Amino acid sequence: MHFAKIVSVATLPMFLFACSDSNSGDFSNSPQSDIPQEQPKDTAVQPNIPDSLLKPIERDYSLIWQGEGTAESPFLITNEQELSSLAFYVNDSSMTFKDKFFKQTADIALTKAWNPIGIFGKNAYGLGNRVFSGNFDGSAKTISGLSISDTTGYSGLFGLARGAHISNVVIKDAKMSVGSIAGVLAGLADSVTVENCTIENAEIKGVDRVGGLLGEAKYVTVSNISVTGTVSGTNNIGGVLGSVQNGTLTNLTNAATVAGKSIVGGIVGGSSSVSGESVINTALNFGAVSGTKDVAGVVATLSSTKIERAGNYGAVTAEESQIGNVGGVVAVASNKSVINEVFNTAAVSVKKVQAAGGVIGSLKGVTASNLFNQGELSGQASKMGGLVGIVDGDAKLESAYNAGKVPDNNLTGTVAGKVNSSATLTNVYYDKTVGGACLDVADHMLAQEKLPTGLATTEMQAATFVASLNGSGAAWAIDPAKFGGYPSFSWAK
Repeated sequence: MHFAKIVSVATLPMFLFACSDSNSGDFSNSPQSDIPQEQPKDTAVQPNIPDSLLKPIERDYSLIWQGEGTAESPFLITNEQELSSLAFYVNDSSMTFKDKFFKQTADIALTKAWNPIGIFGKNAYGLGNRVFSGNFDGSAKTISGLSISDTTGYSGLFGLARGAHISNVVIKDAKMSVGSIAGVLAGLADSVTVENCTIENAEIKGVDRVGGLLGEAKYVTVSNISVTGTVSGTNNIGGVLGSVQNGTLTNLTNAATVAGKSIVGGIVGGSSSVSGESVINTALNFGAVSGTKDVAGVVATLSSTKIERAGNYGAVTAEESQIGNVGGVVAVASNKSVINEVFNTAAVSVKKVQAAGGVIGSLKGVTASNLFNQGELSGQASKMGGLVGIVDGDAKLESAYNAGKVPDNNLTGTVAGKVNSSATLTNVYYDKTVGGACLDVADHMLAQEKLPTGLATTEMQAATFVASLNGSGAAWAIDPAKFGGYPSFSWAK
């Protein structure tokens, strides 16, 4: 007989708050370290508790959850109390649950303010950095009513997860007014796999590193994610992830409205890699995105990252910023990043920014291949282009076209606002009907034979034009029912 429904967390013996189990490891004495550590062995920090109570013990979780915590017989979570018990054991009782398995088996409606599973910093007993490291399967059952109002940071269903595997979680109607490093699923995910998760009708407002799914992500694998609702904050704001370092992201969709000040993206705020390369493959944004500095429909800042198969359908708006970059897909791409098969169809509107492009704001020493823009650009930028605002350094722009309207002035080019002499443009085109009398590249030192080619609309909708874009590749195709009959990619909607 199980007693999970009648035994509350409040009835658990107080000495469990300090005890450690076999999953405990070393920890840092500085809980404010940027790198969260494992739960401590508490004998050193609880001198007033008898030694007999501080020895690691085997707990009988049958009073809390059905199951054995194995892959074959996971701990079963069926209600709010059982989910809250997981937060209790991680936060107050020193459990990481490494190599343990949990499975949600029923829809859960939360009725109380939520305490995240895993915390950064000290808990009420002076012990720091409580980490969830187990396996949690939501079974596509819903968790509704998640509510957090706490500006201390590291907020979400999970506050701090490391080495964990989280899958099939569905969170509906979450409301979060929080600080930094906050996401509806998790605030900080470090060396975590997240897959097949849905965030529906969320409302999250924070400060720095705020995302609809994850606030801050390091060394993560994230796949098959969708987000709706609103996501807002100040810096590093993303519809799915606020920021990611060394991540592999696949099949991400955002339909949430995203707003911030700097580094604001419809899918990811900022993406970077300390070593190797981050990868973003198949990412689509449908939500409106607004900000001031470095604002984009998909990823705001791209460094040491490969992005492939990405598209933006949500309006991008940026307020005045003398150093800001704005793009329909990417605001700033730098540091050996690679961009391939990306597009924008939405309006990009700016007010006195440095660089604005229909697809990319600033391309700095990066290769960008197979891209197109059909969204209209409006407003004022020091350098504005139908595809790219500024092409800098030894950057390469290849196999691309613009069919979106641009302002008819001497600061705007139908393809690029500025191209430095060391950059390369190859197989680049524009629709001659969209730019009025403005130049194809507003500011450049390129030889005439290296400049983009203007074509009539009917020419750009012909099979011969697809062959020109493809060259020796096969990325491009034409479907008369898609994208106004212009060339696009077979995977694009």
